[in-house]
Amino acid sequence: MSAEQTRKPVRTASRPRRDVPPAVTNALKLLGLLVVLLWCLFPFLWMAMTSMRTGSAALTDPNIFQGPFSFGNYEEVLGQGFHFALRNSLIVAAATTLICIPVASLAGYALARLPLAGKFALLAATLVATLFPPVALVNPLYQMYMRLNEWTGINLLNSYTGMVVPYVALTLPLSIFILATFFSGIPKEIEESAKVDGATPFQAFLKVVAPLAAPGVGAASILTFVYATNEFLLAFSFAPRDLNVQTVPVFVGTFERVGYENPIGQIMAASVLVSLPLIVFALILQRRIVAGLTSGAVKG
Repeated sequence: MSAEQTRKPVRTASRPRRDVPPAVTNALKLLGLLVVLLWCLFPFLWMAMTSMRTGSAALTDPNIFQGPFSFGNYEEVLGQGFHFALRNSLIVAAATTLICIPVASLAGYALARLPLAGKFALLAATLVATLFPPVALVNPLYQMYMRLNEWTGINLLNSYTGMVVPYVALTLPLSIFILATFFSGIPKEIEESAKVDGATPFQAFLKVVAPLAAPGVGAASILTFVYATNEFLLAFSFAPRDLNVQTVPVFVGTFERVGYENPIGQIMAASVLVSLPLIVFALILQRRIVAGLTSGAVKG
């Protein structure tokens, strides 16, 4: 053997690895979390501070901590009937959710369990329907409501029903998609065991599958409720002025100005009042939102 063949490879001494101290790592993570938190919460801080500023400073002075401050904007908003608009929004959103979710649950369960031909194409078409622009519905729906009133005497303009019907149509496709993907992740053996014990298919769905699908149902319910609460275009088209059915987005969008002063403070006060219930509702059910969306996304 030659000297080159017997020569052993020379091992170079590796540099010792310098681990980052855990305290530095935790501090960087905390700093990043604070930056993201500040980025997300700053609009709410700006809205809350602006709602308490008075005079033209709320619109002209960018310093949100520059006074004077008072709760006069909230008094002005409540004095113009904001609580009626909030009531109307909650009624419309609750009715939309109560109609949409049971129908979406049955449709999603059928798509996930029944041997339907073209199931994937049907589910894809359902998802594509969520991309339909609501602005395209305004004119035909308005004309249909007018003709319906002429032919039958049923007036859907300036009514809860006139808003609930299109809201259900717009929120149903996404709810069906979420629940169909969630139901497909539930093992079929659970339903078969219930049927062996004497349960009918509907009883197996209602008493066994539906409780297991609670996270998905909760996520779809919250998304439907929030959409119906925040929708402006259809609500403004079908119930623009009647305070008995006017929702909060329309109330805020048509807020009456006093003289030549822009009512930015009153608008922000109304926005804070309508945001608080939604924020509390979302914080209480945030686990169901995350569980429903993630489970429906990765299972099946």
